[in-house]
Amino acid sequence: MDQEGWRRVPGYERAPVTGISYQIIGKRADVWPVAAMLSRKLPEPCAISVALEPSENAGAAAIPVSEPILAEMGIGVRDLADAGARFALGYSLENFANDNASVIVAPSGDLPAIAGLPFNQILHRVVEQAKALDRFAEVYAGFRLCARAAAQGLVALPDDAPDSPLAMLGPLAVIERERLANLFEGLVPVGRVGFDTDASADFTIDLRPCERSEEATTLPWLAGRHIVADLTSAPLPLYRSLPAGGSDAFALAEPWQTNRIRLGPASARIGPLFCADTRLFLRQVAHLMECLPAGKEAPAEARRFNRLHSQAVQRLYEFCAAPIVLGRAEGGEGDIPEGLTLRIQQFRSRGGMPELEADLVDRQTWIDLLVSFGIVPQRHDRRADSFDPRQLDRALGAIRGDLEKALANMPSQNVFMQRFE
Repeated sequence: MDQEGWRRVPGYERAPVTGISYQIIGKRADVWPVAAMLSRKLPEPCAISVALEPSENAGAAAIPVSEPILAEMGIGVRDLADAGARFALGYSLENFANDNASVIVAPSGDLPAIAGLPFNQILHRVVEQAKALDRFAEVYAGFRLCARAAAQGLVALPDDAPDSPLAMLGPLAVIERERLANLFEGLVPVGRVGFDTDASADFTIDLRPCERSEEATTLPWLAGRHIVADLTSAPLPLYRSLPAGGSDAFALAEPWQTNRIRLGPASARIGPLFCADTRLFLRQVAHLMECLPAGKEAPAEARRFNRLHSQAVQRLYEFCAAPIVLGRAEGGEGDIPEGLTLRIQQFRSRGGMPELEADLVDRQTWIDLLVSFGIVPQRHDRRADSFDPRQLDRALGAIRGDLEKALANMPSQNVFMQRFE
């Protein structure tokens, strides 16, 4: 509900947002997404200024084209392509599994339910009846449209055929962060943002990199983990897990305190895997827009933002820790994140996958990831036992046929990019 809407709620006495000033301090790759969103959300009486820090190349990022802030700012696939992005359908992981096999993580919508039951429950029932549970991951892999397309360097958009298996696709944009910043900067109205290194603002949005302090929470499964990202790798962004090295991984518990709001590198260091730091930053910007203060004192807004930040960090931590936890040798490296433990336990037990608050990764992607690392459910939903095996075989055959047809008709990355020429 917008400000005017709230004023119509009986008993709402919050003052309108007027005359509040914001200063954004940091490198331009971080500053312009924040400045663009503030210029979109704040009324004219609110002053926005930036103080740009010396900046080297910020590197590239591989982010979902469905990232909320992109939609909020009206940045579409064509805009990203015009800014130099290329597109892929997943990430490739090397040296995470014990057998050193490569694993493809491909964002994916749900496979079709059969008779109201999740796809993996039906497949488990069929494979178990065939006494082939030791081959469950192999059979399941044939239905992983997004991962198979990603491995072949194919790309399409869900909107290309929304009533087909293409609706499952979760394409990624691989783009230089400086070029992404250019997109955001171009959306700022002329004269809306000033440049003032000495501004005394009501709120400071700090984007300057920080070191871990006593107020930060360590992320033990990522701390000291040496993960190398190669986002120029074709056809997929590539991550390698190396045996030694790496840096600290942490997150502030309360990045918004009084009139100082710390975002991105000023609030956390999760690491390069799945471009977690960039994804956290973009999600924080979206969350900040939900929590803009109505006055110069904003304790309620700060509490809400800090809660959203904490949830986003936890969900990203679980996702990034998953291939490390699942691929490790016997023994551990501290407590496994609670949400990850819950997902592993429920899926291993009965093939279930809980949906946790503020999830950043969809249910099907989690299922695919766990199966890829060898987690096979011990049991399936017993409702699946009530169906005629021949009916289930036909249903699975029809789904597989639709997937194969979609895969055969998907363009390569080069052909896909021709639509933007």
